Amino acid sequence: MSGWIRIHRQFLNWEWFNKSEAVHLFLYLVLKANHKDGFWQGNEIKRGQLITSFGKISTDTNISLQTIRTLLKKFEKTNEINMQTTNKFTRITICKYDSYQTENEETNTKATNKQQTTNTQLTTNKNVKNNKEIILDSWIDYRKQIKKPIKDATIQSILTKMENYSDNQCKHVISNSIQNGYQGLFWDNLPTNNLEPEMDALAKHLFEHNAKFGGQIN
Repeated sequence: MSGWIRIHRQFLNWEWFNKSEAVHLFLYLVLKANHKDGFWQGNEIKRGQLITSFGKISTDTNISLQTIRTLLKKFEKTNEINMQTTNKFTRITICKYDSYQTENEETNTKATNKQQTTNTQLTTNKNVKNNKEIILDSWIDYRKQIKKPIKDATIQSILTKMENYSDNQCKHVISNSIQNGYQGLFWDNLPTNNLEPEMDALAKHLFEHNAKFGGQIN
């Protein structure tokens, strides 16, 4: 079987919810019911109905026959189900089946697929570094090389700060601190002119710094 049902949180207030076997049995019935009209051995089965037997239910749920009979009678009394029993089978109708399974499955499928796509994109984005993180890597490496590593909380704080500046401005601040041997980043008096030459200088400085300390540039 495939597909799904929906359960509202209001189900927590269902009068039989504190009876674990009642919850087990009712959810089983909803899951087993036909989601569209059909036939079984010449018998019409409407949407929201299932043809079964007490023995089959007991085998599938591991609930005793006596408990199943008792619970089904209670479900009938509170208008959860209608039940018709013959000498061959029992037909059970879920009275409010549309509350658990919508008819427009195509819409639900599209909505589910859209949600899955969105979740995949969000997961992918979390696994890919953005420009600011890549830029900050040079500062993180520098601090490690001078034996002054940065804590994770500080890294997050710097990244938040960097969101207020352009990529080139961030590169300028980091370049300035590394070239001058600072242990902090200073965001005041940022130039607004072309910063590309400084970026070349930063790359050169990192190369020389790594060579001096025997490190490697990744």
